Amino acid sequence: MARSCGFDHEQKLEQAMQLFWEKGFANTSIADLVQRLGINRFSLYNSFGDKQALYEAALQRYLAKATQHLQPLMQPDAGLAQIEAFLRQFEQRQQDNPFGCFIQNAVVEYAGTDAMVTAQAQQLFSQVQLALRNALENGQQQGNISLKLPADDLAALMLVQMQGMRVMSKAQRYQDISRAVDSLLQILRS
Repeated sequence: MARSCGFDHEQKLEQAMQLFWEKGFANTSIADLVQRLGINRFSLYNSFGDKQALYEAALQRYLAKATQHLQPLMQPDAGLAQIEAFLRQFEQRQQDNPFGCFIQNAVVEYAGTDAMVTAQAQQLFSQVQLALRNALENGQQQGNISLKLPADDLAALMLVQMQGMRVMSKAQRYQDISRAVDSLLQILRS
């Protein structure tokens, strides 16, 4: 009969995700993981596989967590109010977490050479764009979002701006982020 591990697997995965998020794949050693997770190498390999497998699991965990923020935008009646709340929460998260977006960091680290990372990024960005488009289309039908641009174009603009805001947060340019959110909202209303 196999021995059960003496730790919370999900908690350790969360800790690994945070470490990879902070340092990236290349700058995170097995020794770093052992220290942060508080488990020995054998337990690490036995529970999660190698460093690459743990990294992939951490990215998947991040993707699942990141998409939870999209739920209000996916509601059938979501519109301008939900977009504004989403953007204000997004703005606050940039101040609360100086590491940016884990998936964005991974894309930059691998420079498009890792198919798994690229697929995770495609999935996240597509989900963000879909959620935004839903709320934008609803807002346009409700009459409180401008019809000057199609919802698809506005969603693409917002997605790109949000990724730029993630980079700006690493430079602690929080006022610029706030001004960008204000400007995006003004564009939607005009």
